[in-house]
Amino acid sequence: MSTVMVRRVASTPERTASGTWQMIMELLAPDPMSDARTELAKASGVACSSISSEATEDAAIVVWGGGPRVRVYCVFGDDAISGDTVNEDALPKSPTEDDWKMSIPCPPEDLQWSQAKLTSVSSRISARSLEDDVTDEDSKSTTPARAMAINAEEFLKS
Repeated sequence: MSTVMVRRVASTPERTASGTWQMIMELLAPDPMSDARTELAKASGVACSSISSEATEDAAIVVWGGGPRVRVYCVFGDDAISGDTVNEDALPKSPTEDDWKMSIPCPPEDLQWSQAKLTSVSSRISARSLEDDVTDEDSKSTTPARAMAINAEEFLKS
């Protein structure tokens, strides 16, 4: 199992959905001139819609690729104001530096529109129903893992 890093970003009423997405982009792609930041900016409409609907409260925006999996949740209401559960610390390494993918959770009624919009602007960013999680298969590399079997009888022989 790979390492998972979690960030919880303050959203409404502390920030607008747009301000929240801006903070998430800064966390995931700290270089404002990077290709990744440009690609994330193209997904702003879908991301802001997801944040506005509070889909990201319990369903994470997930990024995976060359480094650890990153799960970003948004914090709303009094919790966003108090900041008690907020963690907006910079990541040790940008998860968008190497080959990466992102999945944004969306309410079921917005899923078709969100998927179509993201497909038109990015090959890396996709939408999923907030009821679904990103499976381990989604984050595995294209190199198949080799299974290892242990013959218990041979292992236990002295």
